[in-house]
Amino acid sequence: MAVRERLLLVLPGKEIYDYLCTGCGASLGQREVVASPGEPSRLAAPLHHPHRHRHRGHRRA
Repeated sequence: MAVRERLLLVLPGKEIYDYLCTGCGASLGQREVVASPGEPSRLAAPLHHPHRHRHRGHRRA
């Protein structure tokens, strides 16, 4: 049976993943991915959203 990887938690030095059965959804185990020293977590940085910083009073024409 196939499994699905699900990200559970992002911490400054590591990410924790859970593995789920695609048939019944049961958790089959977990894995921790530790970042190398000096390397930030790939998901820890905030994502840029182009509309997030727009002032409410300004509208596009």
